[in-house]
Amino acid sequence: SGFKPSEEADRVTLVRRLSFDLIGLPPTPAEVDAFINDDQPRAYERLVDRLLKSPHYGERMAIYWLDVVRYADSNGYHADKPRPISPYRDYVIRAFNSDKPYSRFLQEQLAGDELADYTDPEKITPEIVDNLVATGFLRMAPDGTGSDIVNRVPERMEVVADELEIFGSTILGLTLKCARCHSHKYD
Repeated sequence: SGFKPSEEADRVTLVRRLSFDLIGLPPTPAEVDAFINDDQPRAYERLVDRLLKSPHYGERMAIYWLDVVRYADSNGYHADKPRPISPYRDYVIRAFNSDKPYSRFLQEQLAGDELADYTDPEKITPEIVDNLVATGFLRMAPDGTGSDIVNRVPERMEVVADELEIFGSTILGLTLKCARCHSHKYD
């Protein structure tokens, strides 16, 4: 069809694109100058490595995960009361910055409270605390019913359905919402 690849971008464009892609922030003038003036082999690879080590990398990557799990600092609906869940956000950022394996990332979020004995205060380590914080994933569903939800079965079932929907869309990559109302033989 006569298509040709685009010309290689200049170094200023490269450093800006890479910086926005990996950390979500523009490079400083000093960072642009350093990359432009780096005529050694593998300058681009060193730039990539430096940006991947930035704490902003985890923040940038966490945005996508937190969107999918419907992260919010409030419990949603009409009550919209504050929900102290920011430690979960920080856990996700740390997981990306430490390049945590995806299998471990999921295991901690779905069953972090089952990974170690956290009942003995003498044995609690920062890793155990992190595992417990990771289970904040299971609290991302909007909860507009109040604190006595356990005693209100219909409302609790709605919250459980929301939790399952988040699990389905996040972990399984599919929607479970239609199964709430429909019973098709292939659902």
